[in-house]
Parts: sequence; structure tokens; C-alpha cells
Amino acid sequence: MAKVTPPLPRKLNLTAVPFVWVYDSIRSNLVRDVTPRVDAPHATDTFYAGLQLVMPEETAPAQRHTAFAMRYIIEGSGGFTAVHDRRIRMQKGDAILTPNWNYHDHGKDSSGPLIWLDGLDLPNFRHLPVHFVEHFNEPRYAAKGLNQTASQMIFTGGQLKAGLDEMEVDSATQR
Repeated sequence: MAKVTPPLPRKLNLTAVPFVWVYDSIRSNLVRDVTPRVDAPHATDTFYAGLQLVMPEETAPAQRHTAFAMRYIIEGSGGFTAVHDRRIRMQKGDAILTPNWNYHDHGKDSSGPLIWLDGLDLPNFRHLPVHFVEHFNEPRYAAKGLNQTASQMIFTGGQLKAGLDEMEVDSATQR
């Protein structure tokens, strides 16, 4: 009888190399809508990250997808998203979670740009091709107001800083 080869590697097999993108160096490129060419489909083997620029009066069509998403607001205010039937205001320093398969949309209803870092677990679907998107039956996702201090979907910049400052460690990663 032949020996069965285990389906999973016994150690990490990442192909990506960690790299730091300095925000001040790339912001002008983002605003000009320039995307550098990359050789791989993802910058990392475990997580997708991309910068999103939303201009005044711009909205994204309502949709849901199998991937989990999070947004960390880098610049601006006056943006919004809708998750779990609730409208969430977006401003610099906030982290907003969008669980998988939840209808949501995004937009900006004030002046100036809003820039955030999107993070999704899309690379997890590279070998298990079950990721897809379904658009809502209306262009916008109807949502009510949200008590942002009581929600588990948003962590304001102040909450994040206070939580990190309370930690009794020097850094979040090991070197």
C-alpha cells in the first residue's frame, strides 16, 4: 500500500517578502491613480491589502462577498459605510469590520478625499476557489443610524490608541 502524502506543508511556505510602504511616499501616486506593476497576484500569501480613495459624492454599489474585510481610515472624514443594516461614519484612525456575506456599501458626503487601507482575506481563496460577490438589488444599501460607541463593527481611533497603550508589550510582532 502506498503512503499518503499529507496535503498541507509542515512549515510556512510563503513566497512574499515583507516590505514597508511609507505612506508619505505613496500618497501622491494614489491620488494620481497610478498603480505600480507587481509580478505576483498578491503582496502577501495570507492577506490582501489595498489603498482606497473615495472622493466627495462618490459611492460604491451595495454588495456582499465571501471574504472578510476590514478598513483602517488613514485620512479624511465624512465617509460612511453600511454594515448589518447600520450606517457607520468613517474618520481618520477608525478601524471598521465587515464580516463575510454582509451587504454593505461605501460613500463620501463631504469635501476632500477619504483614504483607507482595505484588508481582506482574499488570498485564502486562491487554492479554494469559492470566493464570489453578489450585488444588492438596489444601488444603495438602506441603513439606519448606529451607536458607534456600542458597536462591535467599529473601533474609533481613540479606542484603538487607548487599547494599544494599555498593552504591556513593546510591540505587536516578534522579531
